Amino acid sequence: MFRKLHLQLTALCITITGLILAVLSIICLFISESGIRRQEDDSFSTNLNALYQNLEQQISLSHSWIRQMEHSYQFSIRIFDNGVPLFFQSLGKDEIPEDLWDTLEDKALADYSLNLQSSSLLGVLARHEEFTIWDEAEQPYMASAALVPRSGGFIGAAVLHPLTAMNQRILYQRLSFALADLAALVMLGIFYWFFTARMLHPLQENRKKQMQFVASASHELRSPLTVILSNVAAVKSGILPNDHQFLNTIYSEGNRMSRLISDMLQLASADNHTWSIQSSKVEIDTLLLQTWENYESMASARKLHWEISLPDESVPRCVCDAERIRQLLSILIDNAFCYTPPGGHVRLSLSDMSAGSSGKYLHIAVSDDGPGVPDDQKDAVFERFHRLDTSRKDKSHFGLGLCIAQEIALLHKGRLLLSDTPGGGATFTLMLPLG
Repeated sequence: MFRKLHLQLTALCITITGLILAVLSIICLFISESGIRRQEDDSFSTNLNALYQNLEQQISLSHSWIRQMEHSYQFSIRIFDNGVPLFFQSLGKDEIPEDLWDTLEDKALADYSLNLQSSSLLGVLARHEEFTIWDEAEQPYMASAALVPRSGGFIGAAVLHPLTAMNQRILYQRLSFALADLAALVMLGIFYWFFTARMLHPLQENRKKQMQFVASASHELRSPLTVILSNVAAVKSGILPNDHQFLNTIYSEGNRMSRLISDMLQLASADNHTWSIQSSKVEIDTLLLQTWENYESMASARKLHWEISLPDESVPRCVCDAERIRQLLSILIDNAFCYTPPGGHVRLSLSDMSAGSSGKYLHIAVSDDGPGVPDDQKDAVFERFHRLDTSRKDKSHFGLGLCIAQEIALLHKGRLLLSDTPGGGATFTLMLPLG
């Protein structure tokens, strides 16, 4: 599924980028080609004006002068002296077909009333017209027809300027843009391939964790349910007597299922951002002292040295949800009691305030001298259904407690950190903001 989505996202990105590049390229080409054509028109008009001024000033027309004009202005020129054509073709100009000159003369006469071979217009002012004509191969030419008065008569001039060079320049520019766009699409395609893969990686990880979560939750729910159903079946079949021990087993397993479902619902609320807190000003040192007293009997039963350390100076009250903080501490203490062997030490402590980028923090720590947490598992302990020792049969822990504790810390805009206890063991530190 993710591979197909990867391909689809990459193709979508390339398609959208290709359309954007195509539109931008068309706009740029339109502006550039308009400038090239305008430049060509301006150059043609300027050269024509210079040519016609020279025609008026020339006393005699020589082949060398005409050749020079054609070479300088990239023109093909045909001259009529008082209606008599001077059939002069410069070297290299044989490619202009005769019928194209006829087309030029016919268009000048029909559209602009310029008869280049008429002698009846003697004495008129100089006049010229410019237009575009095409040859049989549909190649465009810029053309001009002019009548220039001279002493003793007039000069008729026909000028052709091929647009082949301009069209080749435009074609080369289009090919350059197309190749540049293609190269950009290839490079962007490679980028999009890796970018979408990296973008989909968290989704793949979340899906993997979701599947692991569902599998682990199903396993945890199935275990107590199996015990309950097997006990009920045994009683119904007469294998076990219907006594208080049977009812206690069902009650115990039912409570275990209830705790697991409650933990899962809390995590679901945190995931949906619907888990709220009821904040008030709380005396943290008093809350820690009450929590320590609540766990004295349990520590004694487990033969643990249960200690508390509070600062000598007064601690400012903290704005937080007292019940949620008590729940977080209970998770950390239960976890420490579970992994600390008899005769070990567990300490609940409140240390001095520290200043961070977003204000002051209180440090509340639960430390033990148990086996500790390996470095490669320090991040994993906050994952759902994670246990350090999968062989443990302690049914009171599902591997959700530390994940819930972390969510409570985040709800208070705090942090829950794990570090090694000096001399061995694990220390969980809650950095709780005062504000």
